[in-house]
Amino acid sequence: MKPNIYSIILYVGTAVAALALAYASFKSATVAWSVGICVAIGVVVYAFSLLPEPKKVARSDEAPKTQRSPAAQAAVVVAVIFGLMLVVPTVVLWLGRYSPELGALVGGVALMALFFILWLRSRYQRSHESDEG
Repeated sequence: MKPNIYSIILYVGTAVAALALAYASFKSATVAWSVGICVAIGVVVYAFSLLPEPKKVARSDEAPKTQRSPAAQAAVVVAVIFGLMLVVPTVVLWLGRYSPELGALVGGVALMALFFILWLRSRYQRSHESDEG
């Protein structure tokens, strides 16, 4: 990739944020745990990027088409995710009273689950693109 101004800003901003978090990690154990969770999330995201592309599914014309529109399906997915995310802060705060690290872990896993669900949906849509075309 050829470097441009946006990639340079991204790299510099990432380096500054990493240095600030590294410095704060030495000052506070809670920040250190949070940074560790963020690094773990980054490793998982990177591991998912190494997975192969989904295979295109060949469908016959005999297969019954669903009557639901993609927009309605997306609206249901977003509504369910939004509803579940409304509960996460309450659960994280409740767990944080017993163990701040456990609360941070559950919050990190909840955020990862959000992006995991959206990633799975995009893979499913990519594998079925030839059906609509």
